[in-house]
Amino acid sequence: MVDELLARHRPFGDSEYLHEHLHVRYKQRLGRLAATIPVAGELARALDDATDDVRYRVIGDPVVRNTIHQAQRHDAPQPEHEEIFRETIRLLKEGSAGGPLEAGGGNVRRIGAAPGYGWVWSEAHSDDVFGRAFRKIVHENFGGQPLMTPKPDDLALLAKGATLLRLLMPLTSHSVLGHTHLVVLVPHAGTWSRKGSCSEFRISGTIFINRKMLQNPWWVAEHLLHESLHQKLYDFRHTHSLLTEDLTPETTENVARVSAIWNVGGAHPVNYWDAFRAVAAFHVYVHQAVVCLQTERRMAELASRFGSPYGVAPAMTNKRDALERAQYLGRKIKELCWPELGPAGRFLVDWLLSVLQGVDAAPPPLETSYIHLLLHRYLVEAVTIAGKKLPPELEAALLGVIADEADTIAGVLRVIDAEGPDSGRLQEASVRRPDQAVGAEFLRFRNVVATILQKFSADGYGLRRPPSPESIALEQRIQAMVERSSQSLIAVLLAA
Repeated sequence: MVDELLARHRPFGDSEYLHEHLHVRYKQRLGRLAATIPVAGELARALDDATDDVRYRVIGDPVVRNTIHQAQRHDAPQPEHEEIFRETIRLLKEGSAGGPLEAGGGNVRRIGAAPGYGWVWSEAHSDDVFGRAFRKIVHENFGGQPLMTPKPDDLALLAKGATLLRLLMPLTSHSVLGHTHLVVLVPHAGTWSRKGSCSEFRISGTIFINRKMLQNPWWVAEHLLHESLHQKLYDFRHTHSLLTEDLTPETTENVARVSAIWNVGGAHPVNYWDAFRAVAAFHVYVHQAVVCLQTERRMAELASRFGSPYGVAPAMTNKRDALERAQYLGRKIKELCWPELGPAGRFLVDWLLSVLQGVDAAPPPLETSYIHLLLHRYLVEAVTIAGKKLPPELEAALLGVIADEADTIAGVLRVIDAEGPDSGRLQEASVRRPDQAVGAEFLRFRNVVATILQKFSADGYGLRRPPSPESIALEQRIQAMVERSSQSLIAVLLAA
């Protein structure tokens, strides 16, 4: 029932409805461009005469879409835009089955045989006007990072992930994957090395996946879903009042932001999300939680064919992480971002919250400090740093963080555990063993702190529930400590 709801609810799930509206919106945009670029009007009329499938491929083509967007930003016609529009019309007249960029791809491979599945980029793509334009778009948005040609094993694992996703959520997978027209593999290098997968609003219909991460079909299924959901939301944003106004670097400077408190280096600006990014992540985590529930139900049945979701790194996100992050984001969006959401955006968030309410059998308390999410980041930061060889100045910074955290936690224990043994454990963990690396000592210390805090959190969400003014004040001290530490650790994490 939830699979059908996520795939067919109108307007938030029904992809056929979204594609129809997307076609109308881009026809309008081409029509407005025709006043200064007559060939844009010719393209609009050619699309009217095309079949639904061809129109879907052309409107979803990342180069065609980006060209329309760029042309809207120029006061005068640009030769490269006119050339792309003319070449698109030529391919339509020749009866090309795929999108214009796909036409120059040669022996194109897809991530699966089901109708609507996206194709996989190869660096063997011809240097035609579409190939040049696409490489330029990637360069402008990601810098000079290279793209890759997939190997047979890569293609097999992408197809296996898509098949697994279809078995878990047949209707939702068909709906969501239909918004991804192109899959691009990237090397584990440069800026790509810090991403398992990614999408970019300015490169419509395209998802990027770190080739090194293609190990576990469950992870592949999760990230095909994750990035394709972003593409689906991008299409929704193009056709509905998701935001009160389109955000730009200037308009986002002073907007309310949601802190992704579970992310490593939480104090870093990239972990403070504007309304659109917060909604995009919420959209993903609600769907991911449903997939995790299905994974639990069908793991024994599917393990013989696809292995364990957690048996091979990188592992799939677990159910509680997906549910808890979704709950946190939904509440924070309502609290902080509501004024920035348009009518459709507010309805979308409320709809997702209703889905979440229906699938989460044990939601967090309404009043919670989310200690569990902070502790996740707290330990991941320590694991990231442990074992790394650091220069003396960063080792000194790490020892300073230990001293600051030990002082804060000692103050917390004086209130909640004055007579207990945990103060002694904390003091022992704070003493450095000279024969051990500073990173390893940091991990040991944080493991002790996390164990102590979890002991005083009966429900896993806060200290000594139900909350009292005293416990809430202590939780705020702990959260401030973690945030302060993250700020101090940014340089160490970057070095590590």
